[in-house]
Amino acid sequence: MALDLFGDFAFGAGSDETANPYQDAQRCINFYPEVSPSKGAKMAVALLGCPGLTQLAAAPGGGAPGFSPTMTAWPAPSAVTNLPVRGMWVLPGRTQALAVIGSGCYLVTQNAPGGSGLALTKVGTLASASGPVCIRDNNVGGYAVLVDGPNGYLYEIATQSLSQITDPAFYGADTVAFIDGWWIFNKPGTPIFYTNFPQYGTGFAGSYFALKDAWSDNLVALIENKEELWLIGEQTTEIWYDAGGQYFPFQRLVGTLLQTGCKAQHSVCQLSQGGDDSLIWLGRNAQGENVIVRTSGFAWRVVSTPAVSNAIAAYGVTSDAIGYVYQEDTHEFYVLTFPTADRTWVYDATMPPDLAWHERRSYDPYADAWHRHRSNCYMNFAGMRIVGDYQNGALYQLTRGATTDAGWPLRAVRRSPYIWSAQDRERVFMQQLQVDFTLGQGNASGMGSNPQARLRISRDYGTTYGSAVQAPMGAAGQLTNRCIWRRLGFSRGAVAEIEVIDPVNRDIAGVTLRAAAP
Repeated sequence: MALDLFGDFAFGAGSDETANPYQDAQRCINFYPEVSPSKGAKMAVALLGCPGLTQLAAAPGGGAPGFSPTMTAWPAPSAVTNLPVRGMWVLPGRTQALAVIGSGCYLVTQNAPGGSGLALTKVGTLASASGPVCIRDNNVGGYAVLVDGPNGYLYEIATQSLSQITDPAFYGADTVAFIDGWWIFNKPGTPIFYTNFPQYGTGFAGSYFALKDAWSDNLVALIENKEELWLIGEQTTEIWYDAGGQYFPFQRLVGTLLQTGCKAQHSVCQLSQGGDDSLIWLGRNAQGENVIVRTSGFAWRVVSTPAVSNAIAAYGVTSDAIGYVYQEDTHEFYVLTFPTADRTWVYDATMPPDLAWHERRSYDPYADAWHRHRSNCYMNFAGMRIVGDYQNGALYQLTRGATTDAGWPLRAVRRSPYIWSAQDRERVFMQQLQVDFTLGQGNASGMGSNPQARLRISRDYGTTYGSAVQAPMGAAGQLTNRCIWRRLGFSRGAVAEIEVIDPVNRDIAGVTLRAAAP
C-alpha cells in the first residue's frame, strides 16, 4: 500500500518536542517556517535558514574571527568570554547610538554614510560590568538615562559625556520607561516606582513616587505602550496613564488589572505585528509560570505551546531571561534567551501555533556542543538589524546574507514528524527522501564549495539516531541537482533529521518522502 506522506508529512513546521516525546519529537533549530500566500506556490510552507552574523565593530580586546572563503576549518571558540554587550539604544536623529559593552559605554556611529561598518567611541564607564542595561532618552531634554539595577547614569548628548547619578532620591532601577517628558523607574524589590523631576529634567524629588498597589505583589518591570505605563508585577499587571497630577503625574487606569505577572524583568518587549501594538514576556501568576504571555488591548493570552513551556520548565533558572523583538521581511520575531540554561527560543508573531516557535543556537564543533544564540540585545540602526554578542564585545549585523555566525558555524537541524502508518501501525518502508534546497549556492572555493546535507534516521521514535549519510546540495551553477537519499529501511516510528553546517544558503522549498507498507 503506497502512503502519501508529504502534505500530511508536515516537514515544514516549527519545534514541537512534547512532554511525552512519543507524541511528537519535532525540532527546528536555526530554520524558521515561511508560508507563501500564493495558491500557485510549489509548497505552501517552506523552511528558511535563520540569519547569520557579520561583525561591524568590537570593543578593544574583543571580536569574532569572521568568515573567509579560503578557510578550510572552523575557528576555535571565542577566547573572550567576559565582555558582554549589555544594552543598546538609538539616539534622536538616528545617526548615533549608545552601546554598553562590559563596563564601558560607547557612542556608536557609522564609519561613512551608507557604509556597513560602525565606529565605537568610549564615552564613559559604568560601576558594573555584567547584567542587562536598560536605556531611554528624553529627546529635547538632551539626555539619555541608563540603569543597571543598583545604579543609574546620565549621558549628555551634546557633550557626549556620561556621569553616574548621585541624587539621594534615585533608588536604582532594573527598567526605565519614558512618557511625556517623564522617565519612570522601578525601585528594585519593592512595589515602588518613581520619576525624574521636573518634567524633562535630570533631577529627582523624594515625593515623586507611587505604589503598584492594586495587588500586593512587588513591581518587576515597567514599560511604555501606547502612551500608557504598564507596571508588571510578580503576579499581576497594572496600567497607569499620565493624568497631569499636581503632585505626581501618573494615575491608575481603574478596572484594567491583569491576572498575570512576570518571571524575568528583561523578557518584556513591545510587539507591533498586524497593527496590534502589544507586549510579550515570560509570565507568572498565582496559578503557575513558565509560559509566554502576549497582550492585546487590556487582555492577555498564552502564546507558548505546551512543548515550549515544558522545555522552559526544565531549566533550573528562568528569572534571568532576556528578550528582544525584530522584524525580518514580514515576520516579527520575539527572541528569548535563557543565559543560565544556555538556550534561545524564538516566537514568530505572524504564524499560527504549529509554525510559531523555533530554536536558535550557536554551535561549537570541537566540543560538539550547542549553546544559546550569540545575540544579547538588539537595535535597528543605520539601516541594519544589529545585535550585540553575549561574550566578546562584538556588534553584528543580523542578516540572512551571512551563512556563519561571524566565522563560527551556523548549524541548522530539522527533525521531522513521525513517519508511520496511522491506519494499522505496521512497519513502513521508506523508499526515497528528497529535499529541495536552493540550487547552485555552493561557494567558489574553500568550505562550502561542495556543500553537503546530512541525514540521520531514528527508528525508535526519536530515542537514538543512526550514522549520518551525506548527499550533495549542489555546487555553484549546478541548478538541476537533486538532494536524495534512497532505501532508508523499515520502521513503525521513524524520524528523519536533516542537518546543514556548510556555510551556504540552506533554505528548503519542500521535502518529498516516498514510503510504502511492505
